[in-house]
Amino acid sequence: MSSALFSYSDLTTLAEFEHFQQKISQLAQVMGIDLMKYEIDHLAVRVNSDKNVKNWLALLMKFGTILSDNIVNDRRIYLIQLNEPLILLGKSVDIVELPFPKNKCYPLESWEHIEIVIPFEEDESVSQWLSRLEKNFLWNKLTTLSVKVSVPKVDGERLPNPSIAVSFADKSENSVCIKVHPYNIKNIIEVW
Repeated sequence: MSSALFSYSDLTTLAEFEHFQQKISQLAQVMGIDLMKYEIDHLAVRVNSDKNVKNWLALLMKFGTILSDNIVNDRRIYLIQLNEPLILLGKSVDIVELPFPKNKCYPLESWEHIEIVIPFEEDESVSQWLSRLEKNFLWNKLTTLSVKVSVPKVDGERLPNPSIAVSFADKSENSVCIKVHPYNIKNIIEVW
């Protein structure tokens, strides 16, 4: 994707995106996960005001189209399909998640997390998937990490969408997050 996406000074810069990549890389290293082994199916932006969501949406619409516009956990979330993928840590990513703010104030209104896919094994249930990842990665054993498990549900989704969100317990230096789920977001919203 052209760096023009990052030249809009009110929203973000190329330097911010590179800083985001460095922070994601640092978190992945502590998590003991090799991001090159997994699909990064989307990136997410976080903002603190409806106005900034609208600014980001207008900007992203110059480089893509709305793939999905749904209410998830009581807030509107856009998924933008980019015409050309962004390259994050050597991986192509063509979906940006842009949610309206909810009762949280983010320290930086910019790129906030990535979501990677670690698929279900054959006939694996949600609880078995969660147990397998907990056993294989031991994220809950690291006091430097914060781990949150959720199973968001949107009307009309046919697949379970469990998510494990991992971030640093102390977010003062690095507030990014890596989320893990079993399906590509396009499978979840049934768009291919």
